[in-house]
Amino acid sequence: MQPLCADTLLPDARRLLPELRSLKDDLHRHPELSFQETRTTALLKARLTGLGLELAELGMPTGAAALLRGGRPGPTVALRADIDAIAQQEAPREGARSEVPGVMHGCGHDFHTACLWGAARLLSQRREALAGNVVFLFQPAEEITQGARAMLEHGLLEKLPARPRCLFGLHNRPELPAGTIAVMEGPVMAGKSHFTITLHGKAGHGGSPHKCADVIVAASAVVSALQTVVSRSTDPLDSLVCSVLSIHAGTPENFVPDTLTMTGSIRAHDGAVHARAEQRLQMLAEGVSAAYGCTAQVTFQPGVPATVNSPALTALARRAAEALAGKANVLCPPPDMGSEDFAVLAREMPAFFYWLGSGFPGRANACWHSERFCTDDSALPLGAALLAQSALLGLDAPGEPLH
Repeated sequence: MQPLCADTLLPDARRLLPELRSLKDDLHRHPELSFQETRTTALLKARLTGLGLELAELGMPTGAAALLRGGRPGPTVALRADIDAIAQQEAPREGARSEVPGVMHGCGHDFHTACLWGAARLLSQRREALAGNVVFLFQPAEEITQGARAMLEHGLLEKLPARPRCLFGLHNRPELPAGTIAVMEGPVMAGKSHFTITLHGKAGHGGSPHKCADVIVAASAVVSALQTVVSRSTDPLDSLVCSVLSIHAGTPENFVPDTLTMTGSIRAHDGAVHARAEQRLQMLAEGVSAAYGCTAQVTFQPGVPATVNSPALTALARRAAEALAGKANVLCPPPDMGSEDFAVLAREMPAFFYWLGSGFPGRANACWHSERFCTDDSALPLGAALLAQSALLGLDAPGEPLH
């Protein structure tokens, strides 16, 4: 039986580095898109049952939830990683490379999965000393922000012996060098929604513009007007992004089309700011279109809420990070405007989300979703130990829930 302390976790995790790197490289060579992660799921389930963990039957073709029962009674905590890849052709590189054309692990979910697997290895070696249970969630379809909701809809929480008192996850961060950990209280990543604006005008010949209601000209004005949602309708101290990301209209070059569709997204750290931005976007789209003789239909598709770290878990996470990486390597960078469906799970229980440095020190590192994205895998043991140490502190922390 292994003792429960950071002094042994990190050395043990470092001894696992060849195994962690081998798993990560295997996943990297065989990336799978959202809700298609069948090979990844089968591989993980085989490894988890090999550790003596119990699999929760969710009735989903992809993703896995595994339970480690401690040797002593106590609460339940959860750890989460994402397992899907992105639609991107990987650039030539040294080492493991995607063998699937047009698909790659360009956001590091293979890295996260290896870290969580490492935490399962570390904690399973210490099961007799655990006062409680640990749930390991390998979530599908994060890239389309639907996997967490799918696991909940398939009864994840009902199929566990108890609702977890807290949840921890991590995401690699290429801007931070390997060996560092970001611990931040409050907003970490933004909530998002998607919008569709459909303009209706009057079609006609390009040579007779006075007889048309041109949706392309109207759309140009709408796009310009939407820039004021951030610059003139929102407090400069509030984080908000409002982006038009696609425009579709027209076929033959001689004709003015009567319909145009544009899509985009709104991202914010604060729910009230997000709601006001949606209201303002709708008012501008409808009003500007009307000024050009067109009509606008606006629809919103909810995405995910903001990822927000609770104060109590932030203090606990800082203890875990400093015990493993040292105080000087625990950072507090600004929040990011990307989105994570970890936030969907975090609505069900107190949660904390780390950023783990994955950049190669002393050089420029490609960002998430770049064809040249790459992680410094020397950080894998630190990620595994960090998740394991967080679980141990979560089990031992007094009071419930940990808000």
